[in-house]
Amino acid sequence: MVAILLAFESPGCLAMGRKRRNIAFIVNFRRYIPDHAVTTVPALALMVAVHFFLLRDDTMPPGIEATQTAPGNYRHWQRPVGQAELDIDAEMGRLELEDAARDQQIRDLLHQRNYASARTLLLEIAAAAVLQDDQGKLGDILLLLGEVAINQQELSAAEIYLQEALYLAMSQGNLLGTARTYQLLGELNIRARELARRASNIYDELWQARNAIARGYYRDVADNLQAVIAGNLEIRRYGAAADAWETLASLHDRVHDVYQSQQARLEAARLYASTGQMTHVYRLLDGLDHSQISAADLADIKGELGDLFEQHEQDVIRTSQARDYQMLYHHYLRKGELEQAWSFRIKSSATQADSSDRAMYQRQADVIAVLYNSNFAIDRARKYLQQAGSIYQEKGAREMLEETRDMETLIY
Repeated sequence: MVAILLAFESPGCLAMGRKRRNIAFIVNFRRYIPDHAVTTVPALALMVAVHFFLLRDDTMPPGIEATQTAPGNYRHWQRPVGQAELDIDAEMGRLELEDAARDQQIRDLLHQRNYASARTLLLEIAAAAVLQDDQGKLGDILLLLGEVAINQQELSAAEIYLQEALYLAMSQGNLLGTARTYQLLGELNIRARELARRASNIYDELWQARNAIARGYYRDVADNLQAVIAGNLEIRRYGAAADAWETLASLHDRVHDVYQSQQARLEAARLYASTGQMTHVYRLLDGLDHSQISAADLADIKGELGDLFEQHEQDVIRTSQARDYQMLYHHYLRKGELEQAWSFRIKSSATQADSSDRAMYQRQADVIAVLYNSNFAIDRARKYLQQAGSIYQEKGAREMLEETRDMETLIY
């Protein structure tokens, strides 16, 4: 509360340094919201009010990055999400697969960023390692699966693979393998924090754009909103991207550009349809100016939206099937029937591979909840990296120790 009062004393937020301090006040305030209150209406309403109040007098063009002079480690979680950190050839080389054709197939899929299909092939190799009781190879495959899942932004799945790999490494007394797993678990939590902070920054930029529209400052707002849309799509926040399209439509309404307004609303409708939110689709279609669109074009658009919704329904069915296969995997694993268990795990992965990316990310928590929970990811990242560093130091692995220390500087 003291942080809010101090922020409210700032006269207008005219300077960029003042803007950065206000953003910092908001982030710090979020830390004090308890878990049970994060998604409640009062908490959300209060945060919206704080955002609007702190940004109301900002004369800077909306969308300017508020942390351009932040510490160097800030740049890590600003990098494009599509930029892979996975050294594919080095990781595949560690597996030493005897099947050269299968090895090349997996490499090609990983280079093409077709992570879902690569995951299924890796699980098939892992299943063979389980049946041969090759614990070392199984551990290496699980580590690679964890890295692949991190790059795919499937952080929950990545944690499962890495925890399995950690159990195997510790049970075998493989200290370097244990350290490497701790290191990857640290990377996973750094990525979780990175995605949360990026979502928060994009959210703030959206509110800056809305604030500028409300005050009649339209310069560069369209470009900033396009950047907001692109950023949300990169981190798989499709609902937020659709919301930004609607904001862009309201901007075009203000300048009486009916055509661009309708195009923006149709883009929002496509995103809503592909995530199953047909109520929003019908609302947007009802708001179209039929004098600006022909009956034939409108019929084509409705057909396209119907196809997107049908794809969403198929994705829901596949996701449900994959969940059922995963439950069967755990059932047979508890019974000790490893071959049957892993066959269902592979089926689960193959079923998910046929789904669109949106199927996994269509329902994400609001940005305040994501940012609040990422504070715990900071603590976990430090803990895992410290555990990895202590083992590397004990074993004299200087290069890996330096890499781990470099990763600790990325925690922000």
